[in-house]
Amino acid sequence: MAALLLLLAFGLQRWYAAAHPKHDMVVFVGDSITEGVAASDPLTTSRPGRYQVHAGNDVIVANEGVNGITLGSLAGLVSLKDYYKSGRRNVVVLGGGSNDFAQNAKAVPLFKTLQDYAMRLKEDGWIVGVGTVMARNGLPPEQERERQAFNRMIVHGPLKGQGIAVLDFDAEQRAGRVPLADGVHPTDEGYAGMSKLDVAFVDKALEKR
Repeated sequence: MAALLLLLAFGLQRWYAAAHPKHDMVVFVGDSITEGVAASDPLTTSRPGRYQVHAGNDVIVANEGVNGITLGSLAGLVSLKDYYKSGRRNVVVLGGGSNDFAQNAKAVPLFKTLQDYAMRLKEDGWIVGVGTVMARNGLPPEQERERQAFNRMIVHGPLKGQGIAVLDFDAEQRAGRVPLADGVHPTDEGYAGMSKLDVAFVDKALEKR
């Protein structure tokens, strides 16, 4: 376990994934909330860290969270081809959008970006789950409306019919299960609340239950 957690710290996930082609693979892709900013120990209390602890040594977990990145940049810059191997289950948990709305993004084109990226990953053989975008302090009212519209497109739009799972983190936050540490990033309790959805999706994808 300690060895795998160190992989999360030192960015050796791609090398380890290539060296162990029969281990199931789970990649978390997103922004600073995926990275684990504000977590007390990102190796164990971020969402990727929590899933690694949950799954143990038989699953490789990679953290491709990038602080400050937009969803549009993720779709263009983060390639998972070095992780993918046939003969094992390859799962990706995709999040992002909070930084986009802080930069005045509009829901419709951003959803198209998300949908295209998710479908491209699915066509490449990945089992894909997509997360809704949680509220953040200081978002102007017009951008808050865009965020909510974006989430409605994720939850009620075509993704599920296209074989993409939906993880409704926004609903968990509204229910009080994802408190924030700094107005943007969850506390450890908040990451634990999000992680319950990760576990439910990934365990099902890996046929662990």
